[in-house]
Amino acid sequence: MNIKSFYFFTLLFGVFLLSGCSNKGSKGDNPIDPPLIENGIDNPSFENDKIVVGSVSGWFIEGDADAVQIKAGGTEGKYSLLYTSSNDYIVETSQVISGLEDGIYNLEFYFQNSGGQDYCYVSAGSNPDATKMTSLFVSSHKWKTSVVRGVEVSGGICKIAISASAKSGNWCKLDAFSLEKVEDDYDFLKGGDVSQLSYIEQMGGKFYDNGVEKDCFEILKDKGFNIVRLRLYNDPGNPGYVPSNRLPAGIQNPEDILSLARRAKQAGMKIQLTFHYSDYWTNAELRNKPHDWVGLGYSELREAVYDFTSDFMLRMKNQGTTPEFVSLGNETGGGILFPDGSSDNMMQLADLFNQGYDAVKAVSPSTKVIIHLDDAGNLDKYFWYFDELVRYGASFDVIGASYYPFWTKKTVDEVRSWSEQVVSKYGKEILIMETGYNWNPTLPNGYAGQLKDNGPYQNIYPSSPQGQRDFLLELFSGVKSAANGKLLGCLYWDPVFIAVPGVGWELGGPNVVANTTLFDFGGNSLVSLDAFKYNN
Repeated sequence: MNIKSFYFFTLLFGVFLLSGCSNKGSKGDNPIDPPLIENGIDNPSFENDKIVVGSVSGWFIEGDADAVQIKAGGTEGKYSLLYTSSNDYIVETSQVISGLEDGIYNLEFYFQNSGGQDYCYVSAGSNPDATKMTSLFVSSHKWKTSVVRGVEVSGGICKIAISASAKSGNWCKLDAFSLEKVEDDYDFLKGGDVSQLSYIEQMGGKFYDNGVEKDCFEILKDKGFNIVRLRLYNDPGNPGYVPSNRLPAGIQNPEDILSLARRAKQAGMKIQLTFHYSDYWTNAELRNKPHDWVGLGYSELREAVYDFTSDFMLRMKNQGTTPEFVSLGNETGGGILFPDGSSDNMMQLADLFNQGYDAVKAVSPSTKVIIHLDDAGNLDKYFWYFDELVRYGASFDVIGASYYPFWTKKTVDEVRSWSEQVVSKYGKEILIMETGYNWNPTLPNGYAGQLKDNGPYQNIYPSSPQGQRDFLLELFSGVKSAANGKLLGCLYWDPVFIAVPGVGWELGGPNVVANTTLFDFGGNSLVSLDAFKYNN
């Protein structure tokens, strides 16, 4: 019998359970486990028990019950739930609620957490195939709030569970659970930029999980990636043009991106496609036009943007890989296609964005179009930039933002607060387009990489795989906790650009991000990928 059927079977015994049958104890104490609760969470703040070990009123314990305690000290009352043990432990505490109206819910709660567990998360849902979960991040001595967002309830039933696989001495506290029906669905986007994967593979790079060589997409899928970012250049690797000649032939050109898109879709992932509108890298200061567009008049440039965008979108659609998200340019605070699309001329910049927007929508009306800036948390920059774009009639669906603790010097809480203000002003969703964190203080050659430190987290989460994971756990929780669920998710920067001889950011150049990837210098998956696995 599958779990969903089991839940419905349990409903038949609801009257029996609600007429005095004990809910305490570990598995086996009650032939009808877990308990069935009607119309709300039973004992949500753990006030129905005094200090006890291995037993929680209204909740069912499976696994190492002696790791479960009711302890003094809570947020809404005198007590809270504590997981701890002098031995390694695996435990789940759960209950099944019935009588709910079908729809979408958010499960909110308070927690404290030592960190260090193999996993430690709260989950909720009616169907085990669609259960949502949020992992706890490190919060040793302060109560923090978190949420399992977008819980789908069907058949009136929802299972809530607190799950941990922990080492001796690891602990967490939880309190004040509440389940609230909401209007909007929420699917947390978690993935990263794999645009240079072909380059790595072409140069002999290999990827491993638990010592077993696997296809990189297989590993990322198994670890929880549900979206990838693909960055498109017009004509990279052309030796006759600068800066086109800074990449090898066949890397990040249209054919390469089409190939990576097919692999992504085969792995069941969504696609975020970025048009650089250049033959090479662009950002706020660097905006080289594609060599074919140099010398075009403005009206011709508008047509080139529309035609190139439309043509490639059609190629993506025709091979069954229509992107769910498209960004027009990359970190466009300075504009695009200098000098015509400089942010010094916001009227023309808005017009060029609209050419891209219209081309995307003509091929795929459901694709969401992103305008992407750096420096998440900088309210003045975002307010000025998007005020000007709105003033000149620019069309866009999502605001993209790059968030690196090293560059921005902002904490997750600061970025979450910033995002809520931006959403409130513009009514747009936000996607973290880039983020990154050192898992090693240096590159393999001993030199500092692109991210020389980890900003405000440098002395909180060390430059280690565990520190990288702890940062991502906090970031993911912060994203999901943002008001109204308008912060969609996170794309990690260059997670697969591992240290391979001869591979650099450009021909003859160094790989400056080999110590911020989600794989080690030898291509082995890092524990930080668990942050993707245990959040959805």
